[in-house]
This record gives sequence, C-alpha cells and structure tokens, in this order.
Amino acid sequence: MKAGAEPHNNKNWDRRTMNDCDLRIAELRRQAEETLKSETLSMEKMPVEDVRKLVEELRIHQVELEIQNEELRSTQMALEQSRKEYSDLYDFAPVGYLTLNEDGRIVKANLTAAKQLGMERSILIGKPFNLYSAENSREELHLHLRNVFKTKQPHTCEIKLNGRSRTNSYVQLDSTHALDSDGQSLTRTTMTDISDRKLAEEELKAMAGRLENSNHELEQFAFIASHDLQEPLRKIQTFGNILGTKCSDKLDEQGKDYILRMQNSAKRMAELIRDLLKYSRVATRTDPLDTVDLREAVMEVVSDLEPRIHRLGANVEVFELPAITAEKSQMRQLFQNIISNALKFHGEEQARIKIHSQCTDYDCRIFVEDNGIGFDETFLDRIFVPFQRLHGRSAYEGTGMGLAICRKIVERYGGSIIAKSKPGKGSTFIISLPVKQD
Repeated sequence: MKAGAEPHNNKNWDRRTMNDCDLRIAELRRQAEETLKSETLSMEKMPVEDVRKLVEELRIHQVELEIQNEELRSTQMALEQSRKEYSDLYDFAPVGYLTLNEDGRIVKANLTAAKQLGMERSILIGKPFNLYSAENSREELHLHLRNVFKTKQPHTCEIKLNGRSRTNSYVQLDSTHALDSDGQSLTRTTMTDISDRKLAEEELKAMAGRLENSNHELEQFAFIASHDLQEPLRKIQTFGNILGTKCSDKLDEQGKDYILRMQNSAKRMAELIRDLLKYSRVATRTDPLDTVDLREAVMEVVSDLEPRIHRLGANVEVFELPAITAEKSQMRQLFQNIISNALKFHGEEQARIKIHSQCTDYDCRIFVEDNGIGFDETFLDRIFVPFQRLHGRSAYEGTGMGLAICRKIVERYGGSIIAKSKPGKGSTFIISLPVKQD
C-alpha cells in the first residue's frame, strides 16, 4: 500500500465503522425481542392494567434507547471526523513526525517525514532510522536517542540525511519519551528541515574565512609597506637636515622655507608610518596572554605621561580597576592613546581625567571621563576610523590613528569601545572587555 493512498482508506474505514454500528444495534434489538418472548407466558397471567403499564414503560424505554442510539451515532460520527482531521493534520504537517522504538526503528511516520526521507511510508515502517542519516551523523543520532530513552527528557540534535534519502539535507530532531499501549518505550520525534539555515551558515563561515585571510593580507601589506617606506623617508630627512645646516648661507628665504616645509612633511609622514605600523601590529603580534592588572597598567601610563600632565596642570584620578586576560603592552597602548587624547583636547579649565570601572564575573566596563572640549556625536563613527580627524593639523597635532588603534585592540579581545560627548562638555569613553579569554 502506498503512503499517498491512506486518505482513501480512511473513507472506507469510516463506512465500515458505521456499518458495524448498525449491526450492533440490530443485534441488541434481536436480544431484546428474545428476552420479551421468554417472558410472554408470565405476562399472560398478569392483570390487564399491569400489562398496560408494562407495555407503556417498554415503549418509553424503547424511545429512550432510540434517542441514546442516535446520540451515540452522532458522537461516533463526531469522533470519526475528529480522527480524520487529526490524521490530516498529522500527515500534512509542515514538519516530519516519527515514532521510534528503543532499537531506533521507525514504528510510525507521517507523509511529510516520508517525503523528507525520500521514501514511501510503507517502506519506512520497521526500518532503522540511522539508515537515512549520513555516516558522520550516526553517532550524534545514537547519542540523541540514548539520551531520550535514558533520561526520559526532551532532547534536540541536528543531523545530516544521506544519499539514501535522496535529499542530502540537514534536519533538526526534537524528541520526547512516550509509552505505547503495552508499556514499551518510544520516542515521538519531530523532524524539521534546516538545510537553508545550514547552507547560509556554511556560506557565512566561508565568507568569514575569506575576509579573515583578506584582512591578514592587508595587515601584512601595511606592515611591509610601512617598514619599507621608513628607509627612503629617513634619507629625505637626513639630506633635508644637511641642506638646512651646510647650505643655509647659500639659500634665500624662499629656499629655507622650502626645506622647512619638506622637513615638516617628512616628520608627519614618519608619524603616519609609525602609527600605521602600530595599527598593523595589533593583530599580527602573538605575545602570550597573561593576567593583567589594569590599574597597574594605567598607573604606568600615567607615570610615562607625567611631564605632559605636569605641564598642563592636569588632574588624573585612577580608581579600582579589574585584572583581565590580555597582553599588557596592548593594554598600556590602549590607555596611553585614550589618556593622551584627553590631555590633547583639554578645555580652558584645568584638565580633569577620571578612570573607573563596573565589573561582573564575566566582563567589565572601564570609563575614561574628561572635561575637555568634547565633540558632536554626529561624528562618533569617524573618530574610530584610521586617519580620520575632526580638527585640522594646525589646531591639534596627531595622525588620526590613536582611537582607531584603540578600537582594533579592544575588538581583538572580543570587546567594544564607544564614546559619549557634547561640544564643550567633555567626553566619556566606555571600554567593554571580557575578564577571561576562551
């Protein structure tokens, strides 16, 4: 019998059931008539009035029985309609339904499951389900079923179907424990097609791999290019200094101005190359990770910046900070860039910088607050982009790489960095970092 023929068989089964019901009613009537015949002789000796009352009661009982029979027939028809609706819902559900025994054999399957497995339902019954799973998914399927039968708790897994199923697709199995009428253990399993999701995940994984390789190549290129540019730049600076020193008396004011401009440009180029190297080294350095006391690292940075802090009369407060898993040199670079940024963009008042944190067992947020000139948050995305500046070189020195390096360091550890600010109201940089690295 083919799986698709089952709805027709359901109709035949309904007709047979109604015929059986009619036969049962006829049999009950026959038995009642025989009982009455056996009591006929005793009724002949009864007074006429008693016989009349008995006949009336029998008629009433007969009507009652007919009403009950009609109610039973209506109930039977309603039950059959409900059963048919359930059967249709079961067979044509958008997910496959399987019932498996403890041997992993298919006891029952709906039409959707048969379609997913690429087989007729009649062929599936009694077959081991692992026949239709890919070889590398059979262990996962075995553990899944064992878990359900052992714990009697719901369990979920994902497997790949094999070529036997003619679909070669991925499905998610959600199984619950059940008992049949004989008390034997079974699983009720839904089978959801997740092939599209798996395909998207594989494409995303491949794309991420290509992107990672591309980024690595770009970082290597930036490192090599920056390194190779330093040598000719040093020669430009050297010969510019020689011209400025030995030929100064032979140059007019315009010539001296040209040399000064050349030297300033070479200096800016050297700074750009140095910062580009720092940026490329964030991801290429592979120093071992260790437990880093962030407060200790910040205090070392403050000590290094002490001459500048003293010159500006700035006040730097460092509160309790956590210890995290990281490279200490990169944590120092991170905070040196942010604190230097706060000192650079100080306002007319005494510069005040406050560094504190909020932590859980899993991650921490470090706040670096200042009372500097601030900025319009419309330009928030720009400040973390390499070589992007909100102010001209004549107003503030720098290459526009400091905060880009900060973001690259933070993202290397699976963290994030954001800023909140208003013009003239100072800025707060919020650094989120995990306490431990996987």
